[in-house]
Amino acid sequence: MVDKILFTSNSKSNCNSNLILVLSQKKKFLLLLVFFFPLFCTPKLGWIRALPQEFPKDSDLLLGSYKRPTEKKSAMGSKDFQLFWTESIYIEPNLEFKKIWREWKVYKDHFQFRQIIGKGSIEKSKEWVLLTTTEMNVKECSLEQTKIQITRDLTKRIPCEVFVVNTTKNIEHRLLYFYDGKSLYPLQYESGYTEANFGIAWESDIPYEKTRLFEIAIRKYGKKEFQPHVYHHVKLD
Repeated sequence: MVDKILFTSNSKSNCNSNLILVLSQKKKFLLLLVFFFPLFCTPKLGWIRALPQEFPKDSDLLLGSYKRPTEKKSAMGSKDFQLFWTESIYIEPNLEFKKIWREWKVYKDHFQFRQIIGKGSIEKSKEWVLLTTTEMNVKECSLEQTKIQITRDLTKRIPCEVFVVNTTKNIEHRLLYFYDGKSLYPLQYESGYTEANFGIAWESDIPYEKTRLFEIAIRKYGKKEFQPHVYHHVKLD
């Protein structure tokens, strides 16, 4: 009888050990799946940092200002905080550009201003435009006021004469744009040189090909109002 009890006890112990082993293996498998899943699902986006090699380069690009439509951002009904910003790309002669991002944070008794200006060179091949930024300047300031007039001209001027931050550094940032003759479509969303993991390239299937998925993405992001993507040509400077 004792032998039977011991045998039963050993069987249960073995079953528990096997169960723990199986659960441990499943846990390891799930961890590996979580780790490798993004690698399989994330699109290969290296091509948005270079021009297609099979097409000759050209310089058929409208000079002047390309502006991204922007909307005021603030909490619903907020009277103590409002956020304004502007984004522009200036295409200059000799295939050079200047990219300007500005932000005004307006509080009840003061406001903060931040500006990022990137400069660099342009390469173009058919409808593909590569902007390579080699220099970036960042300026920041804060101005204390008891009353701040919010007018249409707020975003047309730089509010400070003295900046607490004014730094210039050399960088290398490349981003490819689709050009339809009047507008520039970044293939990955970027604002103030901060990129996000979505955009036209993320929803396309074949690099440098205007496939059905690419055309759908162009239409989708071309009319996007929240986090607008496209820079539209305004005028010749």
